[in-house]
Amino acid sequence: MSKYGSIPTIHDHSVEVSDGDAIIDTSRNGGTSDPLFSSRWVKAAAIATAVLLAFALFPTNASSSSSSSTKTILDTSHSGVNHDDNQAMFYADQLVNHFHTDRSITPKDAKWSNRYYQSTKFYKGPGSPIFLIVGGEGALDSGILYPFVSEHLARRFGAAVIQIEHRFYGPFQPIVGREATVLELLELLTPQQALADMVQLTKHFKELLGCSEFDRHSKKYCPVISVGGSYPGFLSAMFRLVYPDFVDISYASSAPLKLYDQTANQNVYYDIVTKAAEHTSPGCAKSVRDALEEASELILKAPSVIDAVKSMSMCVDSIPEYIDNLKTLKEDVMMAIGFSFADYDMDAYPPGKDLGLYKACRVFQHNKSSSMEKVAKFFELLGTDTEFEREYPTLVGEEEVPCFDLSVFLPDGENSRIATSDWSGSGGGNDGKMWDFQLCTTLVDPIGFSSKSMFPKRKWTYEGLTKYCQSRYGSEVTPQPYALVEDMGFDDLVGKGASRILFTNGLQDMWSGASYLETVSEANEILSLNFENGAHHSDLSHVGPSDNDSEDIRLGFVKITNILAKWLDEIKVENKKGHRLETVVR
Repeated sequence: MSKYGSIPTIHDHSVEVSDGDAIIDTSRNGGTSDPLFSSRWVKAAAIATAVLLAFALFPTNASSSSSSSTKTILDTSHSGVNHDDNQAMFYADQLVNHFHTDRSITPKDAKWSNRYYQSTKFYKGPGSPIFLIVGGEGALDSGILYPFVSEHLARRFGAAVIQIEHRFYGPFQPIVGREATVLELLELLTPQQALADMVQLTKHFKELLGCSEFDRHSKKYCPVISVGGSYPGFLSAMFRLVYPDFVDISYASSAPLKLYDQTANQNVYYDIVTKAAEHTSPGCAKSVRDALEEASELILKAPSVIDAVKSMSMCVDSIPEYIDNLKTLKEDVMMAIGFSFADYDMDAYPPGKDLGLYKACRVFQHNKSSSMEKVAKFFELLGTDTEFEREYPTLVGEEEVPCFDLSVFLPDGENSRIATSDWSGSGGGNDGKMWDFQLCTTLVDPIGFSSKSMFPKRKWTYEGLTKYCQSRYGSEVTPQPYALVEDMGFDDLVGKGASRILFTNGLQDMWSGASYLETVSEANEILSLNFENGAHHSDLSHVGPSDNDSEDIRLGFVKITNILAKWLDEIKVENKKGHRLETVVR
């Protein structure tokens, strides 16, 4: 499932929270060396240094057969110019392969049109900060994601905002006119390539804004603050770690670094989902556990797959072909229930009885329903959820009554399954396939089900992952769980000289179990803020600050703002003194 979370109703209320210099208005109106060459990867490849002053308004790609471009120089002489947050822009000079070598299978100078969004309505001109919002494992079709950044932090710091779409997610692809091959994806769909995209686009944006590119002594130097939640939160932290001379600050919410360095306990994810469900509706965990245990037994005892499917009000004619036995049906139904509960948990903010997580709990806490009826009603609830309907409309099969289409969970591509490489749920369609592929390569996330969770126990193994990935993509694909951390060293942030990274976590969020819940280093300013009532990057919601926020999130907005203000002031002083961050030779 998309880790961006759902888009809840926007409230028209206005609240002001203040603490010292930080004011949160909740009204909706309101260096000298190229960092790419400083990173470890680029020693193997030459990077194009020319930055074009052109946006490709209609880029040539798999979904468009015509193209045109126009040169646009941002007029930043006053606020309110060229700041349409919802207008898609295109950087037509993005390299397909930033790390080309003689062994690469893609042309050296091949380029593609990278979609992004920008806002300059609060930008005060050269010397002001730039917030880079990092895209992740889903298309960005609805403009800038986080109003806390674009409406509040940008206003507070007179900053410009840019938001990049992650390569291979959404309709605008690095490989034009056809699907990428497995070998191309192995080379091009990596966090390293995504980080290099971020560098190139930000360099381009800096030039458009009139900022100095690397000269920190210049009054026109624009500090860069990367922002992201979940996998993009991880990328935000890596942007600061890998390119410290280019990125000044990282704000990383719900960033599962410990998951990707393989040190997080594989059971912590669904254990926290269980605790969050119990927190939302006391008694939920036992009710779910009991019902799923009984339902599992009944599925295995059913006369046939079709009989079991009908008993859960699922569409018989759309059951995936590979589900040809009761054991596979049971395992995949339980997997779908698990990661659907996890999706509800990600959206479980602000606290209340209108939450999907609360409603899901109440389905299983209905004592007059049988276990199979509870499973059926859970999928019925899922199919009528507004966010779920946007991505997975409930289909009606050959039956005369509405039924749930279990195949909506399948990613695109051959040999797809409901239990993918990501046991938190990959999602459907092409975005689901791309995420599934990433987790079959270097972005490995060990997530299993323990006996302490409310779901049937199921152990995750590297062997199982490898078997799945090779059956899906071929023998060329072998998961490399330690490749990322060995390359970037994010298991020892202090040892790698990292600084000015802010981690934030909602403690009701299962991803918090794989993030930093304690400050890593006061001296290096690698800090952590936790929110008792927060769910998945609740501080970076699609609504932004509102009067529905809990007190801990309200105070969190103030603390975040003050931390960023302190760091920006320090950077300004350091630059005046001629202080420069040392680039780590990689």
